[in-house]
Amino acid sequence: MNITRLIVVVVVSGLFVGCTVEDRSVVRAGGEQLRGVVLDESSGLTVFRGVPFAAPPTGERRWKPPAPHVPRAGIQVADTFAPACPQQQGNHDWYRNVAELFGNPPETIGPLENIDEDCLYLNVWSNNLGGEEKLPVMVWIHGGSNRNGYSSEPNYLGTNLAARGVVVVSVAYRVGAMGFLGHPGLAAESPQGITGNYAILDHVAALKWVQQNIAAFGGDPQSVTVFGESSGAANTATLAASPLAKGLFQRGISQSGGYQLGVTATQGDIEAAGVAVASNLGIDASTDAKDAVARLRELDWETIVDAARGPGVARYTTAVKDGYVLPDLAGRRYKNGEHNGIDWLIGANANEGYMYLPEPFETAHLMATIENMGEPWSDDTLALLADDIAADYRLAADRLSGARQFLCSSRYLADAAAASGAATWFYYFTRVRPGGDKILAYHGAEIPYALDTADDWLPADDVDHRLTDVMAQYWVNFATTGSPNGPDLPEWPRYTASGGEYMELGDVVQAGNKLEAELCGIMNGRLETILEPAQVQ
Repeated sequence: MNITRLIVVVVVSGLFVGCTVEDRSVVRAGGEQLRGVVLDESSGLTVFRGVPFAAPPTGERRWKPPAPHVPRAGIQVADTFAPACPQQQGNHDWYRNVAELFGNPPETIGPLENIDEDCLYLNVWSNNLGGEEKLPVMVWIHGGSNRNGYSSEPNYLGTNLAARGVVVVSVAYRVGAMGFLGHPGLAAESPQGITGNYAILDHVAALKWVQQNIAAFGGDPQSVTVFGESSGAANTATLAASPLAKGLFQRGISQSGGYQLGVTATQGDIEAAGVAVASNLGIDASTDAKDAVARLRELDWETIVDAARGPGVARYTTAVKDGYVLPDLAGRRYKNGEHNGIDWLIGANANEGYMYLPEPFETAHLMATIENMGEPWSDDTLALLADDIAADYRLAADRLSGARQFLCSSRYLADAAAASGAATWFYYFTRVRPGGDKILAYHGAEIPYALDTADDWLPADDVDHRLTDVMAQYWVNFATTGSPNGPDLPEWPRYTASGGEYMELGDVVQAGNKLEAELCGIMNGRLETILEPAQVQ
C-alpha cells in the first residue's frame, strides 16, 4: 500500500513538473479557451492578442450595434493582433510627420497594411494569470480623430504597464464612416430609433466583456480605469456621460481630450452626412431609405471610406446626442452633473496645435480664428494675446488653439468632475524631446511616457527616461488607488475648481495652480453659451 501511494505521488509529481509555461497561459474567457504568448517566463507576463469581444460587424451587421461573439471550439491561439478597422492612412501619415520633424526620413514609418472590417478584437497583457488577488485593470482606447488608429500601435502596447502590476487591455472600435455615420434608413431599422454612435457601442461591448471575463486574466472587474488620448480621451468622457456605461468602470484618464464637450452635432446631423455619402456613391436622396441602406451594405468598405471624405459630408466622426447612447449633448450632461461620477486624471500638452499650423503661417490665419469666435470673446482674446502676437504669432496661435481645443475644455471637464465630489487630478505636459524644436510638446507627445512605449526613432536622454518612469507610475497608481501619488514621487495636489491645482510633467515635475486662468475663463465662458438649450436643442 505504501508502495502504491509512492507510485501515485511520483506520477502526479511528474505530471506537474511536465506542465509548461505555455500550458499555464491557457485561460477560459468569452466561452472559449485562449492560449496567450508568454513574454517573460520569470514573472509570467503574458499577452493575449486578437481576442474577439463581438461578432464581425460585416454584411447585415454593418452599422448595427455589436452582436455577441459566437465561441469557437478547441483552444484558440491568441498570438496575432487583429486587423485595424476600416480607415485610410491617417495615423501613419501622422507618425511620418512626427518622424520627419525629428529629422528622420518619413519612410521610417511603413504603411498600415492589415485592415479589415472584421476588427472587433481586444488585447490583454497580464502577469497575474491564476492569481488569487486580482489586479486593477487599465483599458486603453486609441486616438486618431475617430477616423484612424488601431489598438496594437507600437505606442499602445501594454507590456511595460502590466509589468508594474496592472492588467492592461487595448480595444478596437469601428472608426470613421463605419463607426459614426448615420442614415435615416438605419434609424428606421433600430429598435431605439437611433443611428451612428456605433463606435461608442463597441466600447460598451468591450467593457462588458471586461466585466465578464477579466478575472480569468487576474484582473479585478470592480477596479477598471478607461484611458485614452485625443479622440480616445473624448470617447472615454463620452462613456462617462452615457447611461449605457454606468458601472462598467470606476476611473478615467483623459489625455488631450475635452474638445468633445463643445460638440453640438445631433443624430439629424449625422443622418444628413450619411445621405451625402450615399449621394457621392450615386444613391440620391430620393431613393427609398431602406433600399439605400441595402445598397450601401453591398459596397466594399474602401468605397464607403473614400466617399465619406468626399464633398458635402460633414460632422460624422463624433459621438452625438441620440436620446439613447447620449440622452443629451455630452458637454451639457457634464454641465448639469448628469455624468457617471467616476474619478478622473485629466490633462493636456503645452503645444497641442503647433505641428498642425499651416505653412507658411500668416498673421491673418490667427486673426481670422479669433474673429470667428464672435463677441465678446474675440475682443477679450485679442487683448489677452496682444503681447504674444507681437512677439511670435505662430506661438500665439498655438497657445490659442491648444487652449481652445484641449486645455480649457479639459479644465471644464475637471471642474465638472470635482464639483460632483470625484477625486480629480490635472496635469500639463511640457517636455520637448532632444531635437524637437520644430514640434515642441506636441499633440500625443505624452503617450510613450505614460505608457512607457517610446519608439526607437524618438530621441531621448536621461530626462526622458526619468519622466517616463514617473509618469507611468503616476498612471498605474491612479488606476490602483484613485490617486497618482505614491512613494518616491513628487506630491501631486488634488484638483479643485477654485484652486486649479495641476502637476507640470516636463523637464521638471512640479505642482502649480490656475493654469491659463484668464484664457480659460474666456474659452469656457464661450463653451457655456454654446451649451445653452436655446442654442442647441
